[in-house]
Amino acid sequence: MLIYLDANIVQYCADEEDFIFGNSERCKTADPNLRKELVALRRLVELEQLGDWHFVASPHLMAELHAGKPTRDQRKVYKVFQEAWNDSVYSEDSPPTEEKMRGIEQSLSMLKLKHAPDQRHLAEAIALNASWFLTNDKDVVKKAKGGVGGIRVSPPSECLRDISTGLSLR
Repeated sequence: MLIYLDANIVQYCADEEDFIFGNSERCKTADPNLRKELVALRRLVELEQLGDWHFVASPHLMAELHAGKPTRDQRKVYKVFQEAWNDSVYSEDSPPTEEKMRGIEQSLSMLKLKHAPDQRHLAEAIALNASWFLTNDKDVVKKAKGGVGGIRVSPPSECLRDISTGLSLR
C-alpha cells in the first residue's frame, strides 16, 4: 500500500519528530485538532511495521518541502523520509510523465481546490496509484468527498481508523 502525505503533514512530522517516532510522549502543539492528527500519525508509524505500506517522497513533494526554507531538523527528517522512499519498491517505478500529470490535474480542476500545489500533489498521488492521500486541509478533504481517482482522501485519523480495522481482521 502506498500513502501520499501532503507537504503540511510531512512538515508536522518533521516538527514533531520525537513525538511521531515514539522518542517522546510530549506533543508540542496546543491545537487539539492538530494533536489528534499527530497522534494518528504516530500510531500509523507504529503500525507500519505490521503492515506493508510505504510513504511517498516524490521529487515534486521534496522540492516543495525544501522550497520553504526548512530548519536543520526538518531537513534531517526530510532526508530520512527520502531515503525510506528510495529504498521502497515503488520508487523504482518510472515517474509519471508531465503529460500524464497535466491530464490528471485537468481532471481534478472540477474540484476547484484553493491552492495549485494541492491539485498537483493529489494528481501525483493518483498517477502513482497511491491508496491514500493524507491531508489536514479541510478544503481538499471536503471537495474530494472521501476519495477521487481511485484513492482515499482523508486526514490521518480517518486513515488510521480504517487501517487499524484492516489489520485487526487479518
